Amino acid sequence: MVRVARMYYEFGYIQEVIAEKEGISRSSVSRILDKAYKEGIIQIKVVYPLQPVRDLEESLKAHFNLKKVFVVPMIIDHPDAVRNDLGIAVAGFLKEIITDGEIIGVSWGTTLPYVTHNMGIIPKQRITVVQLNGGVAKNYLSTQSGAIVEGFVQAFNAVPYMLPVPAIVDSVDLAAAIAADSNVKQTLDLARQARIALFGIGRASNESILVKAGYFCQGEYEDLLNKGAVGDICSRYFKIDGSIADTELYNRTVGISLEELAVKDYSIAVANGEEKAEAILGALRGGYVNTLFIDECAARKCLSLL
Repeated sequence: MVRVARMYYEFGYIQEVIAEKEGISRSSVSRILDKAYKEGIIQIKVVYPLQPVRDLEESLKAHFNLKKVFVVPMIIDHPDAVRNDLGIAVAGFLKEIITDGEIIGVSWGTTLPYVTHNMGIIPKQRITVVQLNGGVAKNYLSTQSGAIVEGFVQAFNAVPYMLPVPAIVDSVDLAAAIAADSNVKQTLDLARQARIALFGIGRASNESILVKAGYFCQGEYEDLLNKGAVGDICSRYFKIDGSIADTELYNRTVGISLEELAVKDYSIAVANGEEKAEAILGALRGGYVNTLFIDECAARKCLSLL
């Protein structure tokens, strides 16, 4: 298998020539190549330049006075492909802006794992990574919060600070008590000191990861939607005009506030899919984001809603 694979992929022999050299049929060569691929002897990687969609970037940047916008093109209409391209773009940007001694705040969601998968090893010193909001699910579903932090730890040899608490708790008093705990307070203080914050923008829908993670009782989420919630950042919900959707729920949330995110040097949001357009607009109108990474379809939908 190795011999056939090398002749075909490294030296460019056609299958008929390989068959003649090996004394086998052409169909046997094809089967050997297929088996070599399935066993991992052959690995295929598609390398391509990631060219942003400049006109959409400039329109969004100018309208919302953003520091940076990166719009990935829709090369393949598949959410995993789009998320991976976003991950490549964000990882490249982080390599540019992160300096020695940095504190980096990260949230959790479906897109951020693609960032960590594309970072590799980044030779920076004395990096601290801190979780921005609670990430413990209330049911069997994993939020992947720990894996995301671990990805940054591996990339930067960073010191991690976790928030091993629920994102939303049952009462305002309980949220305040948890935030006052010395370990939680230390982590939240570091989150506030972070110059860079990286987070996803969630869409307010029954498919939300917060719903699936068991944070809402029957009917409670419908009430939130009826109040005009379109999306969330770090588990804090807002309307399409950027205002808070539910103040009581906001105060039951454990983690960095939207107001604290808004003053970061780099408040970096990552989102994909045109179905998130209203959530993205709400985040931008609220001023919670100054650096935006989205896909072409989401960008066009956002601009059409202005």
